[in-house]
Amino acid sequence: MKDRNDWQTAITATILLLLFSISTTTPSLAQGVSKDILTPPEEMLYKVDDDVYHVYQKPTWFGWMLRGPSNLKSVWDRTFRKDNLDALASIAASSALLIAYDEEILLGSQKLARKVGLISDSKSGREINYLFKEQVNGVDLPIYVPANTNSTLYYIGDGYTQLGIVSSMVGYGLWNNDYRALSAASQNVEALFITGIMIQLFKRTTGREAPFRRTEEGGKWQWFPNQEDYNKDVPKYDAFPSGHLATAMAATTVFADNYPDHAYIKPVGYTLMGLLAFGMLNNGVHWAGDYPLGIAIGYTSAKVVTSRIKKRGVIVSERTDKAKWQFVPTMIGTAPAIGYRYTH
Repeated sequence: MKDRNDWQTAITATILLLLFSISTTTPSLAQGVSKDILTPPEEMLYKVDDDVYHVYQKPTWFGWMLRGPSNLKSVWDRTFRKDNLDALASIAASSALLIAYDEEILLGSQKLARKVGLISDSKSGREINYLFKEQVNGVDLPIYVPANTNSTLYYIGDGYTQLGIVSSMVGYGLWNNDYRALSAASQNVEALFITGIMIQLFKRTTGREAPFRRTEEGGKWQWFPNQEDYNKDVPKYDAFPSGHLATAMAATTVFADNYPDHAYIKPVGYTLMGLLAFGMLNNGVHWAGDYPLGIAIGYTSAKVVTSRIKKRGVIVSERTDKAKWQFVPTMIGTAPAIGYRYTH
């Protein structure tokens, strides 16, 4: 048993170290400001490919909130475009298939988790240890860490993790006057704001029981539950879809779209999401059938926000004799842009 505890401690420490490193090293992603391209002082250019630059302006503090209504409309328009019908069908089909086997998937996941010592019959898998628990003006301000490996997996999707990453980006951006870091943090908050609204609409409509509160196999669906009852006993109604996976997907997509020159963001983000999904099954918070729609909501919300990233193509000639700068048209995909090149 001691060996198993040592193994769990090592795994937990590794995951916490990974999350900490992401939180503290994410600001380093902001490097890459172009020094050789003349830009107005209100703009910064960042090279993301051989001939592509991202253009950023300093974000406003509450712009993400003011764009809320238009963002929700954009989510609706993007979701029901003709070219997205196949994706919608895939989400519906995968959700239906997983829901049909949710009970078996849940029990199989928990059996595996117990076999390798992630959870026990007497524990929920969401245990925490408090480092600090005080009240300030009647408001609880707890600081805690996961108590075991499985709770570490669960708290990958907790708000504290994303708050830590976003806060570090804001701090770095303000300290170094880095517009991309500030914009990525702002976009993350904006995407999470949209995601939260969408997730709550679905949860408060479908009323699906969480696994650890289920009264029947697969969890009972209580469509359009009384909202007062919902607020009094949230786990009885809020399983579908997964808000944890939705917010994790939104954050991964926002950072990947802002930093396409850092190829590790997606594999690291998707790996952590897989661990999070496994952990939530183990502790009975979610069914596997809750995942496809949650992931789709997070992805779509992020894409609506990052679609505003401006791109500029840059073409530089090899000629150096009597060269001078000249504006030239170029293309980014199918979109026209303005670049620069040397000409005689």
